[in-house]
Amino acid sequence: MPGRYEKEIEEIIDRDESRARRMERVRTVTRRIAISKSQLKLSSGNLMLAGVALVVAGLILRFLFVTLATVGALLFIAGYIVYFTRSRQAPFQKRWRGEEVDFQDSWSNRFRRFFNRRR
Repeated sequence: MPGRYEKEIEEIIDRDESRARRMERVRTVTRRIAISKSQLKLSSGNLMLAGVALVVAGLILRFLFVTLATVGALLFIAGYIVYFTRSRQAPFQKRWRGEEVDFQDSWSNRFRRFFNRRR
């Protein structure tokens, strides 16, 4: 009788281990996909960098200068426009236990805000 239970327990453990290995493979593939997506963000800095890189490539490859410089300049301008047109995040609200906390406007808070605006 104990042998049958031990055999069943071992089968269950083996099935669980194989399932865990499969899940680990899935997690690894998912992690690779997530990394590749995060590297493809289209930010203003990336557009401007690509534009500068194309202009430099145009300077190196003299026979493609006009084409590469034009595309590079357009990408640089697009990055500049994207930088100013993207919506900014809403101002941060201080909360405690789901309630918005409003501190008194003391001289230290005004001083801190003054220097935070300068950045």
